[in-house]
Amino acid sequence: MLQLYNTLTHSKVPFTPRDPKQVGMYSCGPTVYSTPSIGNYRAFFTADLIRNVLKNLYNYPVKSVMNITDVWHLTSDGDTGEDKLEKGAKKDWLTAREVAKKYEKEFLDGLQQFNIERFDVMPRATDHIPQQIAMVKTLIDKGYTYIIEGDGIYMDTSKVEEYGELMGPNYKKRLENLNAGERVKMNGKKHATDFALWKFSPKEETRQMEREFPPYGMGFPGRHIECSTMSSQYLGKQFDIHHGGADHITIHHPNEIAQSEAAFDLHHPDRRVNYRVHNEFLQIDGGKMSKSLGNVYTLTDIIERGFSPLDLRFFFFMAHYRSFQNFTWDALKQAQTTRHNLQKKLTTTTPHDTNLDNETIKQEKINNPQRKALAEPLSDDLNTPKFLSNLNSILAKPDEKTLTIIQRFDKNILKCDLFQNSNTTNAWEKTAIPSEILTLANDRLNAKKEKNFALADQLRAQIQEAGFEIKDTPGGFEIKKVR
Repeated sequence: MLQLYNTLTHSKVPFTPRDPKQVGMYSCGPTVYSTPSIGNYRAFFTADLIRNVLKNLYNYPVKSVMNITDVWHLTSDGDTGEDKLEKGAKKDWLTAREVAKKYEKEFLDGLQQFNIERFDVMPRATDHIPQQIAMVKTLIDKGYTYIIEGDGIYMDTSKVEEYGELMGPNYKKRLENLNAGERVKMNGKKHATDFALWKFSPKEETRQMEREFPPYGMGFPGRHIECSTMSSQYLGKQFDIHHGGADHITIHHPNEIAQSEAAFDLHHPDRRVNYRVHNEFLQIDGGKMSKSLGNVYTLTDIIERGFSPLDLRFFFFMAHYRSFQNFTWDALKQAQTTRHNLQKKLTTTTPHDTNLDNETIKQEKINNPQRKALAEPLSDDLNTPKFLSNLNSILAKPDEKTLTIIQRFDKNILKCDLFQNSNTTNAWEKTAIPSEILTLANDRLNAKKEKNFALADQLRAQIQEAGFEIKDTPGGFEIKKVR
């Protein structure tokens, strides 16, 4: 039986779907205003892992939804700051719509490189504004809201029983001790935990993306309402799993729960979502990932260093999804080496056909100890480190049947191309940026830091003459071959 850690109960519990004929799963997706970081990909990886175990290990029919936020996310969870899409548009000299399309394509391309199949539904927030307005109207009619003049329509969290339970067993005490303004600036809010459902457009400026909400005039949705509307649009008022990063546990998901359950009249114990699953942060060199520290790495950075995105995928398998994972280039190199060694072992023998009928697989589940050794860790709250450990043990004395089982796990869950020869199939390593070009790029970066702009321009010219294009980024630079 599959066991999952449920943040709602703060315990590991058996997974029982509402309807075995269709498991509904929603995962918080990207805000497409910049290139996704490798930290973002840990969340996408976890969503993919959950889906693959449900579908390919337990044979549940899964309907998976991941949203694409293409507008209206303010830079703060406190309903303040500049809109991320508007900010990105100014930076890139594009319209907000062009920014969203550009980075949505980068995100989708990245999923493909990472061997993540597209989710069944990937709705855009901008395509669901009427539904968001309709839910806000429902909350207004039910008496859960109030208006801050010149600001927006706010959810009154004092009217929501069990608000904040996702934070842990002592959540009520935590909320009692939360001084007004400690979590967010009050700015007219009745309670520190209240949040915007709809923001009014500033009268003194015109936003690129805003909509009419009669009788309130022009505005845009708040930070949290889109997840409630899009998940209910495609999965119904109640579904099985809602996944997201651990950063959502304190604000975004408590707010999403509050507005959804209030709008749909669903309350404990009749929950809207039975399982809340969260993955922990990816750390960089033992600390936080931060643009100011220059350590926000992307898949492009991975490739330019001579790695495959699948090396990063294998790296994610090496830590439990609920644990902090520390990224270093040495750790990624270790993951690459381990993956390549497995490829060398596994390409020496050709397994049988992996497309077996359900009855054969059912008997294999009962009788085959090697399959059990791989399935049991994944069934225990997706314990991927134990899975890899058991995989190595099994490979000590592999036979053809064992290789067939391993191939199915790699094809359907691990997805790290272990049965492809590392010397012939890793195109990313072959197209990596040459070390001499990276040296020029790093010398140019140092010259810029020392304000030696003449030397920086000279080095840029050398890089371009060699057939490469270099672009400055907050984390350093990006390089690509142009001829």
